[in-house]
Amino acid sequence: MAQQDWQHRLKDIAVQAKEHPAGAEMALRDLLRREEGNDLCAALAHDMLGRVLFALKRVKEALEALELSVTLMRRAKGDGSPMTCLAMQNLAHIYMALGNLDKSIALGRQALDGLVATCGEGHGLVAGAMLHLSAAYYSRRDFDEAERLLRGAKEIWESMTPVPPELGTCLNNLGRIEEERGNFAEGIALHRQAVALRTSLLGDHEDTAFSLGNLGVALASNGDWQEAAETLEKAVAMYEKLGLGQSELAEGYRGNLEVCRKKLAETGA
Repeated sequence: MAQQDWQHRLKDIAVQAKEHPAGAEMALRDLLRREEGNDLCAALAHDMLGRVLFALKRVKEALEALELSVTLMRRAKGDGSPMTCLAMQNLAHIYMALGNLDKSIALGRQALDGLVATCGEGHGLVAGAMLHLSAAYYSRRDFDEAERLLRGAKEIWESMTPVPPELGTCLNNLGRIEEERGNFAEGIALHRQAVALRTSLLGDHEDTAFSLGNLGVALASNGDWQEAAETLEKAVAMYEKLGLGQSELAEGYRGNLEVCRKKLAETGA
């Protein structure tokens, strides 16, 4: 199969994976059989396969697929290639999910250093690597390093025209760090920025609903029960409008909304 053909096939499978991960797994394994010996195709296919298996909660198999993807990508593109670094980030994410934060951070650092060397410090891929790496430090509760990385990513993305939606993730995560520190006013302000940005860029979207939910939870943590309830109602309504009303996130925010309503009832508000 010509490169253009298998690349097109991978794009089709990526679309399929969002709704039917089991079908995407079968399609990827079929493509791997057809393209045996093609390191680049196999690297990309194993990378996608790893993410599909992770979505299917087959974490050990996901880890094996992503480790193989990195090995193949190194062979096809070299250690410092952006494609290799992106594969390493996906592998680092799996290690973080498994609780192996040392391995996750080591891989994330290697990927970040490789992207800085190849793309330059102000590149969007560097910002993405900072965002990914910050999550492992957050999991380790090293909030200072997580914040340093997030602010570095934020600075890069804010310099772009137009600013990318990923900036909203930075703002959300910075808000969570402030909440962890007990700085609820600062956290709420950051969540408001995330809501405003995502509303402007995305409109009614699951990421916008997520930011609304985060803002609502932060407001509730600060005891602002009325605004928290109103904000969580908006988040749940948006999930429902998007057909995601039964998702885990929507259910979580619905539970938070009930807590707010009970508090309001207790206070007679």
